[in-house]
Amino acid sequence: MPSWIIEEIVAIPVIGFVLVAVIRLIGTHLRSKAELARDVEYRAIAERAVANQEALQSSLSGIEARVAKIEHVLKDVE
Repeated sequence: MPSWIIEEIVAIPVIGFVLVAVIRLIGTHLRSKAELARDVEYRAIAERAVANQEALQSSLSGIEARVAKIEHVLKDVE
């Protein structure tokens, strides 16, 4: 058997294995990059939600103070 046939029999699976490994590495890299972008977006959404919640809390405390004043005035009127 010629030596080039043996070399091809060995080289083809090795090249295939290397190609599969490179493709998997590229896929893993792209997947992790997408997960990082998603996590950054989730963090931004969470920060906006916290800011909105704090604003609502301050508005609610203002309303509670007004209601307490109104109750006090109504009790004085009685």
